[in-house]
Amino acid sequence: MPLDLKPLSDSKILVVDDDLLMRKVMGTILKDICNVDVLSDSTQVMDYCISGVPPDLILLDVHMPKINGLEVCKQLRELKAMNDVPIIFVTASVEVKSQNECWEAGGSDFISKPIAPSTLVHRVKAHLLNKARLEQLQKLTYKDSLTGLYNRHYLNEHSEAIVKQVKRLNESIGFLMLDLDFFKRFNDLYGHQAGDECLRDAADAIVESLKRPQDVAVRYGGEEFLIILPYTDLTGLQHVAENILSNIKKKNIKHAESPFEYVSFSIGGALSHTKSCEYSLEAMIKIADENLYEAKRLGKNQFVMLNALDV
Repeated sequence: MPLDLKPLSDSKILVVDDDLLMRKVMGTILKDICNVDVLSDSTQVMDYCISGVPPDLILLDVHMPKINGLEVCKQLRELKAMNDVPIIFVTASVEVKSQNECWEAGGSDFISKPIAPSTLVHRVKAHLLNKARLEQLQKLTYKDSLTGLYNRHYLNEHSEAIVKQVKRLNESIGFLMLDLDFFKRFNDLYGHQAGDECLRDAADAIVESLKRPQDVAVRYGGEEFLIILPYTDLTGLQHVAENILSNIKKKNIKHAESPFEYVSFSIGGALSHTKSCEYSLEAMIKIADENLYEAKRLGKNQFVMLNALDV
């Protein structure tokens, strides 16, 4: 099966260098093949990568004031969203020791100064193409073919790492378990083709409610969905749940066998605000599922959060 790769022109590159001339040179060389953003302050890189869609590639000067490029790279590799983003160091040193430091920091490649334009272009193109191929293969492996959300295979492979990373940073993590109300009745009334379309629309409502790249939405099974929200407090968890309830209502998927007359979600939540104790993925999913059951018992089409996890 041929891979459906996105064009290089849709890729976004971040150039980080405190030298204005170097930023201009690299930006000029690369502007015709991709979108280029620039930063002169290495302390801004983490916020840039966390606050929006991560770049597809970073060109990072090794010798930066405040925080050097090696430390920036190590910090970025702590972020799940940055694990597969190529980081190419730009360095004036050709010493073996300096090159080894780049590899050990998590760098994908390095380019020596003075920069040869053809080398820069070919290195960047090669890494962008490799990243696009990897993303497409991951999509085929880890995405649900019907909804486009992550599947259980992804959950089994990657979710524990997400939990451990959050715990290592002494942060909280939230879970939402969702179930479509009266979905069997919907299928019986409208047919399975309409049911599939309903599941796709429901997945869209979930995606529209998630604003951060680190948030993970999984088709857990059938009409049940799981959302993982790292670095989220109770207010954030409630906000996402309310947005999902609002967005699925806006879809206005007619359901004559529902008392609400449209397709709706019941949602159960779980939140761990533990700073130092052990907690597990299974325990959080269990609590979210119990709260989902309570939402169903109380009449459906609502979010229930009766308890948090703090073990």
